[in-house]
Amino acid sequence: MKNNKKLIQWISIIVAFIVIKLIPTNELWTPVLGTYLAITVSGILLLAFNLLNNVTSSIILMFAYPLAKVCTLSQALSNWTSQAIWMTLCSFILVVLIQKTTILERIAYGMAAKCKGNYIYLAFAVALISLLSRIMMQGILALVSVIAIVYGMCKALNLKGKAAAGLLLICTFVYHDANHFLYSAGYFSIVMSNASAVTPLASDYPTFFADNWVFIIPLILSTVAVAFMCKPKESLGATDFFDKKIEELGPWTAKDKKMLAILIAFIVLLFTDSIHHLGMMYAFVFVITVPFLPGIDIGEAKDFSKVSWGGVFFVAACMTIGTAGAAAGFGKFISTVTFPILQNVSGTTFLSLTYFLSVLLNFIMTPAAVMSVLGEPLAQICVTLGFSPMAMCYVVFQGISQLLFSYEVTVYMVAFSFGLFNTKEFAKPMFVKFLIQTAFLLTVGFMFWGMRGLC
Repeated sequence: MKNNKKLIQWISIIVAFIVIKLIPTNELWTPVLGTYLAITVSGILLLAFNLLNNVTSSIILMFAYPLAKVCTLSQALSNWTSQAIWMTLCSFILVVLIQKTTILERIAYGMAAKCKGNYIYLAFAVALISLLSRIMMQGILALVSVIAIVYGMCKALNLKGKAAAGLLLICTFVYHDANHFLYSAGYFSIVMSNASAVTPLASDYPTFFADNWVFIIPLILSTVAVAFMCKPKESLGATDFFDKKIEELGPWTAKDKKMLAILIAFIVLLFTDSIHHLGMMYAFVFVITVPFLPGIDIGEAKDFSKVSWGGVFFVAACMTIGTAGAAAGFGKFISTVTFPILQNVSGTTFLSLTYFLSVLLNFIMTPAAVMSVLGEPLAQICVTLGFSPMAMCYVVFQGISQLLFSYEVTVYMVAFSFGLFNTKEFAKPMFVKFLIQTAFLLTVGFMFWGMRGLC
């Protein structure tokens, strides 16, 4: 059965490529555009089906474009000189370094111990743990570490069904959706970098936060709603487990204290970029080099073997989709086709349509793939019609964060795979979150961006 499934997936990739290539070409839909779309769709399917490891699939996608003369080799590899790729790599290294300490466990179990068996308090503690973890680090591997800790809490308290779903989903979406107001070098940068192929775009932690801090509100509302929705009828019972875990950790070690000091300095550097003007990249370089210095001795050479290189290559491949699309003229094609439809709509209507398009595409594509495909053509539309390309990037990013099923986003699959709750218990809280965040975006969010001059 497994081999048959893989065979069907390989056939689907090949058929998709052939079908797209067979679309008749004309002055608007050129042979180069046909080749670009065929490679892009096939490459996304290859990554989505996970038929090969991420590094191999990403390399195939990146080199397929220049091989097929869609773009030059230097264009396909140009993203490796971008800050986004290097900040992504630094983020993965940082996760490895933090996992060598007990900082996350101390924060998690310390907060949980203070909840004294109250589920609502515990849900809020989980949300705070997740948010603090996101501020200190970023990336899928970092979130997986936090999910694993919360799973341990659920098992210790014998939580299943909606009660376990509440804690694991709050942990996941608070970390994930904090990216709405905390700049994500290896995630949001995908859509922004691809849009930059049309018009120069740049952001940093202070600017990104200034544009989006208001979205802390729907995240809090979502957390409160899911916590009360998933609260079990019976009390949690004894919570001595958390006190015992804290005792097992013992006193703070020198390594823990050093890493915590480095993380605090890292956060300060990121949010004071407008003062020192060094750039975010140097803050990331700082946080992954200092732990290896003499006298600090947190990092070791073997730690680099634990880095998720597949994740780095995956981000690079997704960014290459936008670079190749710009070279092939995909953005201009989409702009030309949609201009008659959109020329009379307002900026907020365009952003609303973009948001729901991102939500829908997330059902059939990975979030990174959605950002890769939409970034460049939607930026072209924004330039043509006078809309804000940066607001478009923000909206796409918010759209891919909404889902009803775990398969849509990898980290939610991790939370679901522990088997503590079913699909129905997953979908209900996520639908409530979708309603809250969508209503807020389309009303307060758009008004706030209007005051910021973004829509």
